[in-house]
Amino acid sequence: MNAYYLVASLPALALGDPPPFSRAEMPARCANMLSEAEQIELQLLLEGREGECTSGFVRRWHRADTQMRNAVARIRAGKLQMDAGLYLRDHEGFDVSLEKAVTDAYARPNPMERELALDRCRWHLLDGLILEEPFAFSAVLAWAVKLRLAERWAGLKDETGRKAFETWVEAAAKAGIQDEALKNGTDSAGGKP
Repeated sequence: MNAYYLVASLPALALGDPPPFSRAEMPARCANMLSEAEQIELQLLLEGREGECTSGFVRRWHRADTQMRNAVARIRAGKLQMDAGLYLRDHEGFDVSLEKAVTDAYARPNPMERELALDRCRWHLLDGLILEEPFAFSAVLAWAVKLRLAERWAGLKDETGRKAFETWVEAAAKAGIQDEALKNGTDSAGGKP
């Protein structure tokens, strides 16, 4: 399906800027321009339930994001001298550039800089996944993932989010990175983008 009007009507997003509306609002804003199946796909994606999605775009996104999370798990496990195998998730394919992006991100000394580098990589990955069809439904889905990322960073910018993040970083530095974060593949802020 071509979604020219919908894609053209979505406001610009920038990582680090507050999003124009929340992901909870997005389904209602798009409902009259999407089929029922597309609305379900969008809702699942906005809820972080990529494994239940059926579109080729989400499968490609999920595969790449899983590879990135696996790379993060290997790095964290290595620092803790643990076997990462217990924490890795299966995915198809392999992209060397994603592994390099994660390695480069973890070369940064500040945990917040690492997370920002990882999310910038995700952002660029999303742009690449829709290059061939910039006005297809996949562009709406890519925008939805970017909205999740933008919301996350907007939350880190407000004082409450920043304090919560700093508290987590201090606790992680004292105790080492938590097994549960490693096991679940969550980011350093404790959530899935």
